[in-house]
Amino acid sequence: MSLGKGEPMNDNGIRDCVRGLVITNNPASPDHKMNIQAAEIVLEDGGPGSLRTGAVSVTVDITVNGPNGLDTGHESPNQWYYLWLIAGHSGTAAGLLSLSPDSPALPPGYSYKAFVGAAGNFENGGNDFSPIHQIGRAVARNAVAVLNSGTATVPTAIDCSGALPKTAIKAIGDFTLNLGPGGGRGEGWLRSGPNQGTVGLAGYLNTPEYLTAPFSLPVIQPQTLYYNRSAASSAQSVTVSISGFEF
Repeated sequence: MSLGKGEPMNDNGIRDCVRGLVITNNPASPDHKMNIQAAEIVLEDGGPGSLRTGAVSVTVDITVNGPNGLDTGHESPNQWYYLWLIAGHSGTAAGLLSLSPDSPALPPGYSYKAFVGAAGNFENGGNDFSPIHQIGRAVARNAVAVLNSGTATVPTAIDCSGALPKTAIKAIGDFTLNLGPGGGRGEGWLRSGPNQGTVGLAGYLNTPEYLTAPFSLPVIQPQTLYYNRSAASSAQSVTVSISGFEF
């Protein structure tokens, strides 16, 4: 593990600015460790002070507390843990896991922080990290269905908390219409809000088939999308899965 050294900046930097960020599950211990690498990042102390690091390469472990571990308490199942890089005045960098996307509890001797990503422990009963691969602010994850056979005909909220962290600003995945046993014309919509950021899907099949289209939508309300089908069409239900997101 290599740790980058940093130097205070004379003018105010913008926290979380990062170059060359890559986050993955640790190959040897993917269930409870995450690797964080960055070529350069700006951290902030909550006031006017900023710190710019050089290259950083750390592994965070949710089974321990403190630097390169969990900020406080013990692991809770089925949670998003937010990934931070932290540093003290010496400039030595470490990683930190926290339930907070805003204010992690910094260990003694550490005053600078930068938010870099999130990892959810939704595997094996909520005890293990789900596989992710993050490059910059874009994250690929295993697809997870956030809606199965939804039948609403007016814009209706979808709880995406099992697929999107609170910090996600874009959701990426697939939107499917079930045309039922007789086929026909299907119409449905996936939305960022009740009346915003709409992706429409319409088509015709004369056999019992499904219409599927990829989507990429801004997330206006944290961990929430909206959908509806047309009652006037042959679409009987809607299924939505999420396979990626961006911060």
